[in-house]
Amino acid sequence: MLEKMLEDHALWFETRGSAGERAVLKGVDLSHAVLAGAKLIEADLMGAKLVKADLRGADLRGSNLQDADFREARLEDANLEEADLMMADLRGAHLDNASFGGAYLHGADLTGAVGLTREQADCAFQDASTRLPDFEN
Repeated sequence: MLEKMLEDHALWFETRGSAGERAVLKGVDLSHAVLAGAKLIEADLMGAKLVKADLRGADLRGSNLQDADFREARLEDANLEEADLMMADLRGAHLDNASFGGAYLHGADLTGAVGLTREQADCAFQDASTRLPDFEN
């Protein structure tokens, strides 16, 4: 079922909505799911639970990820540009080489995130409630 939804979403994006269907996974529990390399551009995962999910190399550009739970998720090389991560929980997430350009991190919790650099974080919009890991540099 999830595989079919991902295929329909990719078609929806490629055809600009004339075919397929946008992936709407609001509040869905995808903990431990293997979504490496998934094309989820502009998907709606608001409030989704992705604890320890494998999203390495996933394309989540422009997606609604508000209140999503990414604790200890594998997001290495993921594209999160312009994604809405407001109030998302990324504690302990693996973020090596993840792209955050133009992403919204207002209220997001990235404490204990692995592999996140100050340069990556500085590419995103943050506010006083954004919680970042301790950077070594």
